[in-house]
Amino acid sequence: MIIDAHIHLWDKVNGLLGTGKTEPVKDGIIRIGGKEIQGMPTWFSDCRNPAELALAALDDAGVHVAVVTQEYLDGNQNDYLLQVKRQYPDRFFVHGLIDFTKPQNLAREFNRIAEMGFRGIKCPAMFLPDLKPPVHLDDAPLMDIWQQMVERDMVLSIDLAPGNVQVPQMRRVLKRVPGLKVAIGHFGMAGRKGWMHQIRLAEHKNVHVECGGIIWLYRKEGPPFRTAQLKIKQAAKAVGADKIMWGSDYPRTMVDFTYRQSLDFARYGCDFFTEEEKDMFLGANAARLYGIDYSTQNKRPRRLITET
Repeated sequence: MIIDAHIHLWDKVNGLLGTGKTEPVKDGIIRIGGKEIQGMPTWFSDCRNPAELALAALDDAGVHVAVVTQEYLDGNQNDYLLQVKRQYPDRFFVHGLIDFTKPQNLAREFNRIAEMGFRGIKCPAMFLPDLKPPVHLDDAPLMDIWQQMVERDMVLSIDLAPGNVQVPQMRRVLKRVPGLKVAIGHFGMAGRKGWMHQIRLAEHKNVHVECGGIIWLYRKEGPPFRTAQLKIKQAAKAVGADKIMWGSDYPRTMVDFTYRQSLDFARYGCDFFTEEEKDMFLGANAARLYGIDYSTQNKRPRRLITET
């Protein structure tokens, strides 16, 4: 059983990247602070990224379930993701988004998210050190949120600033709230200076690392992403194969590569894993973290016309 531990869905792009407003244009093009960029594949003609398109990609590749995260870049998608959760309860685990740049509002926002029924929360933490004043992960308003998440058995998906910038803060959080379930995003920004500091956060009992976007980090070398495979091997050796999860970062990475390519380098590569370890990496670890019913049954990818 394969679980994608990092995808995105949205109804309409309406967010921020730094101080630049993001908005849709057409044919997968978005405008960020007045500059146009290809933000998703060209066939996303209306710039929507609905669950139905994602399901088509998952079914084609043989993926059972996807974990939906969020970013400030896309804008708050909570209402749309609740619709997805109701419509496809067995195919998606969805995270709610709250604005961690405004700690004074967190308690109210968290209560609303919890009442809506979200089982996970996303924190795009990489922006917090640059705020004036900066927001720290172990500041009192955030600590209150982490404790309440433990009490409600929720999962935190968090993207940290590259390197070791926020790792000491995160270690203090985990020491004070050891029951917090955490997924560190983007494989700790593998290859960037100090990236293994983020990976080693998974030494804590309830912390995992997902590799959503790792093919973007090594886009210049392309499939089969041999350096990415070596980084996965390095991480598995450091924290154990039971602590890392495959993810695609669909649909952003699909501006360069197909969804199958984001999976196949791991499914058919990563030969350093035993069969059991690869099963953990591709699905079993995510199933355990997110409370997804896990089956050993394999969902075969569709046969391609070019194979006939």
